[in-house]
Amino acid sequence: MDREQKKGKFDWLPTQMPGVARLIKEARTTHGDAWVNECWKRGVIDREPGWFYAGEGALMVGTLWDDPLIIAFASAQYTKSQHLLVLRPKGVA
Repeated sequence: MDREQKKGKFDWLPTQMPGVARLIKEARTTHGDAWVNECWKRGVIDREPGWFYAGEGALMVGTLWDDPLIIAFASAQYTKSQHLLVLRPKGVA
């Protein structure tokens, strides 16, 4: 599966997770497209822990960190109006 096919698998995200989509847009403004794309690729596509995790309502995308506190926080059930985006801090390898 090439990158475009993988990207197309997540076309549903803006309509189903609008709060997360807004947070991703804000992160792109703050941290730059390249960093958010790297976090997305590593955490969602490659499923590496500690790069990208998002949740809204009952939907989640990405891979959690290997940290009990983050797992507990991110595992909370969100209402439809609550959303969470966690990216690896820029510059942290």
